[in-house]
Amino acid sequence: MAKIIVCIATCNRPQGLRRTLESITAQDTHHSLEILVADNDAIRQEGVATVEQIASAGYRWPIKALLVAERGIPLVRNALVAAAVARPDTTHVAMLDDDEAASPGWIDAMIDTAARYGADVVGGAVLREMDSVIAPWAARHPLLQPKQRGRSGPVALIDSTANVLITANALRTMGAQPFDDRMALTGGSDKQLFTRMERKGFRFAWSEEAVVTELIPASRVTTKWLLMRGYRVGMTDMMVERFHKGRLRALAGEAHRIAGGFVVGSLGALATFDRGKRVERLGKLYRAAGKIAGLAGFHYEEYRKVHGA
Repeated sequence: MAKIIVCIATCNRPQGLRRTLESITAQDTHHSLEILVADNDAIRQEGVATVEQIASAGYRWPIKALLVAERGIPLVRNALVAAAVARPDTTHVAMLDDDEAASPGWIDAMIDTAARYGADVVGGAVLREMDSVIAPWAARHPLLQPKQRGRSGPVALIDSTANVLITANALRTMGAQPFDDRMALTGGSDKQLFTRMERKGFRFAWSEEAVVTELIPASRVTTKWLLMRGYRVGMTDMMVERFHKGRLRALAGEAHRIAGGFVVGSLGALATFDRGKRVERLGKLYRAAGKIAGLAGFHYEEYRKVHGA
């Protein structure tokens, strides 16, 4: 039987956090779970309050809240990991976002996949649910599509903590602060960690059956947000490349993709009257621009603003 600490980072999303925690109560599992929530809002502390309310009402699993006063996603994740792996009996650390809800078979599917493929890190499928009706052009956008791979099995890399399971021993190997605090509000510290783990020889797998559902607020279904998310992803991807290879090698490896992004993004956007296609093609231009920003050391702090509730 595995001993799993489910870690959830939260900031100003009490409704989303409650939804996440309620989904974990419905887990159909024989494994031992404990829940650890880290609140990154030192003023309102809505995450801490939500955990206290749920715990006082008789939550199914042992649950605890931490307060991380300094803003930054990697700082919160590092606090969660430190608390989780400090327990000598912890075998795995699972991570969910506070805008996700897990399916009943989620944690067992993760553990089964890790065992079947001898994986140190397992990523799982993420479905999307909109919190309001959205325009047809936006519904087609790749960033709003389910994150699925078609089947479970070994993969080269997992790039996100939005539905992930990691062995505690692997995390202990990565040091006291595995998530890079240089990426405090930019995003990308999860991909940075997993890239480091891949370079150390850790093994990755994907579980198509370990499904969670992300609730997407209307504020993320706008042309501006979709374009800037592409910019941010390009920027953080290049930051990771730069950290591992240096600027010149990173540029040499990505120059053709950057050039292609500018050409396809600009000319492709001009060649269509379809709003959805135009936004998608412009996204390639924005992603290429983000890569240049990442190479140059510019930081767009997407996570300074919290979306949803």
